[in-house]
Amino acid sequence: MNRKTYRLCLVMLIAAAIASGIFYYRMIQEKNGMPKEGTFVWETEAGDAFA
Repeated sequence: MNRKTYRLCLVMLIAAAIASGIFYYRMIQEKNGMPKEGTFVWETEAGDAFA
């Protein structure tokens, strides 16, 4: 193989690494988004609740 083939393979490898990194990052961000289920806690000051 000549130099052009090696360069092409290297560029394709770098592009694939960047694309997979972006895909992985987006998937992690979707999992760490706002929770869909959970407990909502309403905090009040001590004197307001039983006045």
